[in-house]
Amino acid sequence: KLLSLVDERIATQNKIIEDMKKLKSAIAKILFESIQGHTVCLSDICTILKGQQINGDCLSDTGEYYVMNGGIEPSGYYDKCNVPAETISISEGGNSCGYVQFNASPFWSGGHCYTLNDINSNADGRYLYHFLKSHESAIMKLRIGTGLPNIQKKDLEKFNVTLPSMAIQKSTSAFLAALENKVINEEELLGKIQAQKQYFLSQMFI
Repeated sequence: KLLSLVDERIATQNKIIEDMKKLKSAIAKILFESIQGHTVCLSDICTILKGQQINGDCLSDTGEYYVMNGGIEPSGYYDKCNVPAETISISEGGNSCGYVQFNASPFWSGGHCYTLNDINSNADGRYLYHFLKSHESAIMKLRIGTGLPNIQKKDLEKFNVTLPSMAIQKSTSAFLAALENKVINEEELLGKIQAQKQYFLSQMFI
């Protein structure tokens, strides 16, 4: 009965996380649809760089720096990084091409990963991330090809971004970051509940 209750709590926590993500996406969509500002191309406010491919044999299961390629999850770990912390990345190739990610720590950008560098003073980096994340489905529609789809750099450079005043950019990004942190906290709580279940199991069947 105890384990059944823990399983129910895990299922509830998963639902809380799913609903929080949907809520954040819905709020972000409404916010960005209502924001007034001037429209610029992505290449007008940053430099888009493609990463450097490294041999898969050089990757490990753990390490100091994760490696981002065309997927949502790291493809492994490497002992060097080529991108600083707080960099926006966009998947270039594969089934997940167009996936937008904010990287809080330094990492290695692989051959199927774009990074946004040298963001100019007219754009707040966090605001740009939340704007692009909110328009992720539109970015994914830029993909071409079928076997191994990819997004061309020239198409990504032309992607339109709406920039309001810096004050509105910062207040918008701070609000959306608070929602994102709430999701992270709920995910951490889920991990603790799952760890607790494993502890119960290890003690019951010792």
